[in-house]
Amino acid sequence: MFTGNRIRLSRIAADLGLTLWRDGEIACVGKVPTRLDARLVPAGKAVHLTDAARENGIAAYVVPEDLAASVPQAAGVILSGQPVATAMAVHEYLCDLPGFLWTDFPSEIDPAAIIMPGAFVAPKNVRIGAGTVIGPNAVILERSLIGANCQIGATVVIGMEAFEQKVGVSPKALLRQAGGVRIGDNVSLLPGCTIARSTFGGFNHIGAETKIDAQTYIAHDCVIGERVTICACCDISGRVEIGDDAYLGPNCTISNGLRIGRKATISLGAVVTRDVEDGTRVTGNFAMPHDNWLKLIRDYR
Repeated sequence: MFTGNRIRLSRIAADLGLTLWRDGEIACVGKVPTRLDARLVPAGKAVHLTDAARENGIAAYVVPEDLAASVPQAAGVILSGQPVATAMAVHEYLCDLPGFLWTDFPSEIDPAAIIMPGAFVAPKNVRIGAGTVIGPNAVILERSLIGANCQIGATVVIGMEAFEQKVGVSPKALLRQAGGVRIGDNVSLLPGCTIARSTFGGFNHIGAETKIDAQTYIAHDCVIGERVTICACCDISGRVEIGDDAYLGPNCTISNGLRIGRKATISLGAVVTRDVEDGTRVTGNFAMPHDNWLKLIRDYR
């Protein structure tokens, strides 16, 4: 499980040959909006520092030298002309420290769980609760915690690598994932769904009693509430937050970093690029309030 360990920037800088401007202590790397405490974030422009001032949990920054004096006094600072590439190098470094981010454990499958023929469950860092059924040819990878009485359909993949690319490397490569997936009790994932791991730590979270139809993709670092209905073939990008009792219609697309409110409704095929307030319905490409969309269609006709 995640350890909560901390490390001094001075040690990281010495090991990686980085330029330390002010020491500090971090638990992980992340982006400015990442939902993790004690994180190191890259900030290449002044606007990134402005955005970071509205966020919690940032303990240190990687910045160009001309921005160092603008970093809050309480935060550590590493200097770099390529802040994102440097932050990603620190992330890889933390992943390589034995036992720093995560402590391994043998996989735990409740005796009352059912693992169907052809399913793969990683031999370590998986928990499966009582009454859960893992369907044929499903794949449960490391750092996946699945609650009780869940239905995991055939060919579902839980805990796959997220699509997060490294910056400044050749050949192109994907960033190593440090997080996991946590699924509450009584969740259903129908055949062909794919749930990515969180990128820098923590869990991609799916709340209790949420029902997800076939061929849906959920990217890294999402927080999906309880009793959410997600219909077939939805595409949910990274860092999306979905409130309890929301409804996502078939084939909708949710852009990264958005919040879908409690009891909100996303109509079929909608492409959502803005937050959706509690209890509202949006429709269309790009999605807008449903009544506005109806008026637009009436006026068009």
